[in-house]
Amino acid sequence: VNMNPDGLGQVLIYPYYTANMGNSTMLSVVNTTDNAKAVKVRFLEGYNSREVLDFNLYMSEWDVWVASIEAGEGGPKLHIPDTSCTVPYLYDEDLGFGEQPFLDLAFTGAYADGGPTGIGRAGEGHIEMIEMGTLTGAMAANVRHGDDDMPADCMALTTAWTDFGAPQGTDGNGQWFDEAWDGINDCEPYPDDIEDLEFSECRATSFTTRASGGLFGAGAIINVEDGTMFSYDAQALQGFDDTDDGIHFIPGTIFPSLNSGSVKTSWVFFGVPQNQAVDLTYTNTVDAVSSVFMHENVMNEFYTEAAYGAKTDWIVTFPTKNFYVDWWRMCETGLADCTPVDDGDGNMVPATPVARAPFSNVYGATQCEVVSLKTWDREEQTAMPVDPENPVRPPVVSPSYPACDPVDDPRCRPDEAPFQLCNEVNVLSFGAETVFGTPEIEEGVYGSLKLEVEDDFISGWGRLTLNGTDENGLKGLPVTGFAAQSVVNDSVSGSGVKANYGGLFRHKANVRAEAVVAP
Repeated sequence: VNMNPDGLGQVLIYPYYTANMGNSTMLSVVNTTDNAKAVKVRFLEGYNSREVLDFNLYMSEWDVWVASIEAGEGGPKLHIPDTSCTVPYLYDEDLGFGEQPFLDLAFTGAYADGGPTGIGRAGEGHIEMIEMGTLTGAMAANVRHGDDDMPADCMALTTAWTDFGAPQGTDGNGQWFDEAWDGINDCEPYPDDIEDLEFSECRATSFTTRASGGLFGAGAIINVEDGTMFSYDAQALQGFDDTDDGIHFIPGTIFPSLNSGSVKTSWVFFGVPQNQAVDLTYTNTVDAVSSVFMHENVMNEFYTEAAYGAKTDWIVTFPTKNFYVDWWRMCETGLADCTPVDDGDGNMVPATPVARAPFSNVYGATQCEVVSLKTWDREEQTAMPVDPENPVRPPVVSPSYPACDPVDDPRCRPDEAPFQLCNEVNVLSFGAETVFGTPEIEEGVYGSLKLEVEDDFISGWGRLTLNGTDENGLKGLPVTGFAAQSVVNDSVSGSGVKANYGGLFRHKANVRAEAVVAP
């Protein structure tokens, strides 16, 4: 597994979407190859990366698929103006578009995880797209667009995934479903008995071959009223899966996930003084994926000049976090031993939830991940003098770690502010106002994805230090994201026309290991 700096890959990670406070998020994915492709499209909410929507997308060669995430009457929804095939098919030819509401099924009822349970929880999060394989034969022909811009036969794909109640042979009726379904418990999206889940049997192998990569994508957060747009490129991973017949899983399940690939090694680049790429081997595929996101420090700029209406938000996203802190997800994918244990009195009780490294606390814990922030102005001054004899509190991020003594607590440094990041997506807002307007959600363990940064400087840069160590000694946490800056002027030359400006800047970061990793 490796991060492709040129932007093409088998897996695309879009670090942030929002449909809150007048924002909409536009997204696109492009197939640059001459192969038709099966792609899993997944939207994950920002607290614990529980799915709010996913489906199978089938792209013809050279195809582009676009959609937007918008606010709806009953919560966020996906608007699809694109005719490319999906299963289920979400485009309505009569309307000229399709719409699908986001769903709360994965974090309510029996699957409540301690976070908010209202559909507003789905208003912010991140997106992942995973290539499931190359389509061949008749199925590749079915997704090809004609002169009317419509695919040849999207319903053929839906039919292939339809349960007709009995084996249908090889005529295409239910063929993919019959290949994937291996018992009523095996392929349910949320099985009652976690031990019955055999996700390797939930995929179809006909009309698919090995994934060929070559996908790229982009996102754009647009606020029409403010006249702003913040656009970014999706991060692309190569080498995720080399299965000969692909990982073409049944729709309606959470598979394939970032742990479904066949590759458990990764290439990680170390800068000065090593200046080399190192080949690392991991126990699980998702750990190899996480390793290419592992960073000890995340750095970016901020600008909050009130006279110019300047605001800065840092988006800090942990795209694989739920595989380390969500006990249900770890049990479901075999990443933890969840066999009930004897309580000493002969009673079998659930196993105690334990986080996986490099994260330290399961979701729902009160401590989350303790990190630290240090800022400088544009003339290299820090927010506090470094005086070990008289430690002064540096810039405050609220809520901060409640009891941090730099003498007694090794997590606390006298020149950095310790605080906690509790969610999969975290919005650090510099100044009193936010760029994206992340709202408060007054329910569950954590009320908002937003943390307010109170700093003495109106401009400068900051360094976020992440604590953790993975199985190969890489320091930090798997992280991605960006800084968004906006400037709002009330009018242009006294005309009463708003003049708003926005810029988006990807985070900078470093890679470090406990010891030099041999190539």
